[in-house]
Amino acid sequence: MSTMNTPHPARPLADWLHVRCQHLGEGHAWSADEIEAQLDEFEYWSVEFDAKGEHALTLWRQYAFANFEGVKLAVHAITHLADDEDHHPEVTFSYNRVKVRWNTHSANGITNNDWACAAKLDDALKHIG
Repeated sequence: MSTMNTPHPARPLADWLHVRCQHLGEGHAWSADEIEAQLDEFEYWSVEFDAKGEHALTLWRQYAFANFEGVKLAVHAITHLADDEDHHPEVTFSYNRVKVRWNTHSANGITNNDWACAAKLDDALKHIG
């Protein structure tokens, strides 16, 4: 649950394309209710919660591609985005799939940084098949 007094309202995915990542510490993680509302805008993304379903651990998505060339292009785009935003995800890949997991370790949960990077990654990968 967020310890900040300011709520985190859901935004359209396109609005997140203009948000820059910043250092965020304790109190910036989104609550489970806020995350569930925001997920409506992120069609292919999911959230992994703790065993009690109270604390969001990570925002994740799996992308599928026609072949390994698509995977290579995707991984290249992910590394550039991560360096540009100074926010680095966990990435796993295989022949035609890439799984990306975002979270903000310093805030111990999902923050604005994760939503912004998820939106930017979707935008960057929308033409890779």
